[in-house]
Amino acid sequence: MTFFLAVAAAAWHGKKNHAQQAVAALQAAEHLRAAYEAAAAQPMALLQQRGRHMSRPLQHQHAAALRHAVPDLAEQILAEPGWPALAATLADAQAAGHSPVDLLTEATQRRELGSATFISDVLVWRLRHLAQLPADPVAAPSQIARTRSVPAPASTTPTAIKATKATSDNTHRR
Repeated sequence: MTFFLAVAAAAWHGKKNHAQQAVAALQAAEHLRAAYEAAAAQPMALLQQRGRHMSRPLQHQHAAALRHAVPDLAEQILAEPGWPALAATLADAQAAGHSPVDLLTEATQRRELGSATFISDVLVWRLRHLAQLPADPVAAPSQIARTRSVPAPASTTPTAIKATKATSDNTHRR
């Protein structure tokens, strides 16, 4: 968001003939882009690896979800180098109980995608945010496993809450 804000500031200053401010805002945007790319490199590489090692049937299932949710962009996204990372993110979202088609539809309708260098990369972060998945993909499988290991209480009575807490405490001690 900060990157886009810097680009918008550059455009605004450009229209007002504030040349120095416009140049400074563009420089800030480029620094922000470089910082993002450095910070995102490791998580994206892990997601890429997980996506490439995903079973063929699961890859096909997520490709079908993509084609259903965004038919106009699907083939372009499937051809991008970031497709395996997006497939891994779709698998994480599905494992967390979300519908990949619904998430993809919402993510593509939120904001424009035309300015993205790689739409798949943008969708990875949008989906992770929408599905409340951690940005660090290493945390995703263990977090999903933890949330599924302690069942939600059937009741919100104090006794049920204490029983759930005791089960959770015992699980963490093991």
